[in-house]
Amino acid sequence: MKRIGKSDIIGQRGMAYIDGVVHAMGYVFYPTGGMEAGIDGYIELRDEETDVVSNLLLQVQGKSSERQRLQAETDESFEFPCSENDISYWLHGTAPVLLIIVLPERGVAYWKSIKEWFRDPERLKSRKVIFDKTRDVFNRDAKEAIAEVALATAPGAVAPNSRIEEDLLVNLVEVSFAKALYWAPTNHSSDKSFGAALREIDPHAPGEWIVRSKSVLSFHDLNEWPWNELCENGAMEEFGSDEWSESDDEDRQRDFVALLNRAISEFVKPELWHDRNSGAYYFRKPRDRDKLRYAYKSLKSFVPRDVVKRYGKRRDDPSLPAYFRHSAFLHRFVKLGDKWYAEITPTYHFTRNGYKSDELFGGDRLKKIKEFENNAAVMGQFIMWRHFLITYGEATLYEDTYPFLGFATPDLLHLDVGVPDELWKSQETNPDSPLFDWAQAESAT
Repeated sequence: MKRIGKSDIIGQRGMAYIDGVVHAMGYVFYPTGGMEAGIDGYIELRDEETDVVSNLLLQVQGKSSERQRLQAETDESFEFPCSENDISYWLHGTAPVLLIIVLPERGVAYWKSIKEWFRDPERLKSRKVIFDKTRDVFNRDAKEAIAEVALATAPGAVAPNSRIEEDLLVNLVEVSFAKALYWAPTNHSSDKSFGAALREIDPHAPGEWIVRSKSVLSFHDLNEWPWNELCENGAMEEFGSDEWSESDDEDRQRDFVALLNRAISEFVKPELWHDRNSGAYYFRKPRDRDKLRYAYKSLKSFVPRDVVKRYGKRRDDPSLPAYFRHSAFLHRFVKLGDKWYAEITPTYHFTRNGYKSDELFGGDRLKKIKEFENNAAVMGQFIMWRHFLITYGEATLYEDTYPFLGFATPDLLHLDVGVPDELWKSQETNPDSPLFDWAQAESAT
């Protein structure tokens, strides 16, 4: 009697699995069928939007297994031994070869580009392929990576469009501000002169004001003390802030931005300090310790970060730190459409003792740390600063909500076309930056 063995059934299940994944990618799979010497089929790239096929082909060698435990298997990886004849056959051809291991009972498959893997002489000598159970999963998400393998053998070729939808994270926070502004004449002609006179009256007077052409523009009621000591009595006028925020006059727009800049300096006190040279706001060092941690809310969980930290030792006195690194940000107020936003750029500030700026080496240290940063590091810092700005001015048991300036998360920007994260990661100059890692970044988006 004719028989079809169990190994034939297992092999067929493996090919059916590969066929299903390939077609889920929108590509085409052509099983070899009949006699074959080590290639079970071909994948042809296809554009899902236009239905155009490209004649960009990849060869497939599929292996299916129902073994309970694979060779050298751990929770993270396993090995697959290859014969010398198979390797020679795969490497001799002109087309890329994908080795796909299918585990039907587990409902999962893994893949490797054979020519890329065995380009390393040590790997070729061992005749083993090591599969990473996280990175090498063969499913629809591997579509772009597989296209990259095909394109590498055809310089100038263009991969089919990869249509995904995603929400874009932009480095903006939405700005709200007080509804009223106050204007009054003064004898002072500059911010410097007015500020000096104001401090003589009240050393702790807030700074949400500007002086233009012997007039004061402020979020504060200028009829009240101490402002009425420096402004003409009875001459104050109250305006809606939209007369500046919505104005087409460039001078009024600049004055309004200047007033917002004064307000944010007051808003972040006393937690942040301001460096006048760089314009950065940075976490201040606590008086009683050399380290500060700040926990911020991502969309999934709270994530702690060292925002002030000491480094090294001084050569002349090893008991003292060489410098301190502070998490910082630069900002710019911009109007987009009918709304105002603060554009936030994460950065760092360096001090010699936690308080005095390191003017001698700070620039070099900032340059060096930027070389270590990757996209995930910057993204994580922006999310931290966004959380800080949104929550810092909120009312507490001891303090009211800051009245002149507020921040909020802007509406999501939805895109019909996106870029897969794996492609962003592959372009990172330093994907293993010690400053941050992708696992943390992904938990914050």
